[in-house]
Amino acid sequence: MTKLRTPSWANKLFYLLVLTDLGFILLHFLVFIYSSRQWSPTSDVHFYSVERDRGMPEFFQYTKEFWCVLILGFIALRKRVLTYLSWMFLFLYLLFDDSLSIHENLGLYVGNQLGFTTLFGLRSEDYGEILVSGVIGLCLLAGIGFAYRMGDQVFRKSSKVLIKSLLALVVFGIVTDTIHIVTPDQFNKMIGLLEDGGEMLVMSAMTAFIFTLPERVQQQNLTSVATLPPRVVELEPQDRSVKR
Repeated sequence: MTKLRTPSWANKLFYLLVLTDLGFILLHFLVFIYSSRQWSPTSDVHFYSVERDRGMPEFFQYTKEFWCVLILGFIALRKRVLTYLSWMFLFLYLLFDDSLSIHENLGLYVGNQLGFTTLFGLRSEDYGEILVSGVIGLCLLAGIGFAYRMGDQVFRKSSKVLIKSLLALVVFGIVTDTIHIVTPDQFNKMIGLLEDGGEMLVMSAMTAFIFTLPERVQQQNLTSVATLPPRVVELEPQDRSVKR
């Protein structure tokens, strides 16, 4: 079995994305320091904070998710490997959720409709958000699980890598977010930075890996063709003797 080679440029792309994330995190620290001294909380400088909705760092996050959707869609439709549509839909949801606050809005509605009570410092809308994220997440993972059973070796190996990364994303996006809600004010900013900064770094790792998938799929296709048994066409000798 031929081992799938990781492209040499993949590490460079990963470092480029991560360094950009770290630059935004450093910029966040500068925003926090200077805004606490002389700028008002409504200052435009907060556009550069990683915690700012639709701020510059979050737009960079949207870009990475959009790239993932495009690449996975390209593999599914152009390379005709439809199993990758399952991952494309997951990243498409992540893009819409981050940009349109889907689980926050639905969580508020569900929390009010079901009448969750405040417990452990969590509000009814917080429980609604957890419920909405869990239900949508299970539906998307069910699709990925079905595709995993139908997929080839490259898809299965790639899915294992992405699942591990997705678990890290859940830790920062849901677990750390829950901790952020109940954290005292003096530690609130630090937990918020850990949550959003961690999400950015994990998404960069996932994006760099997904960029390698077209080449991995192509390599797998070439390997499969090379290992096919040769077609042997045996021609039976024909009796051309003429009876007299």
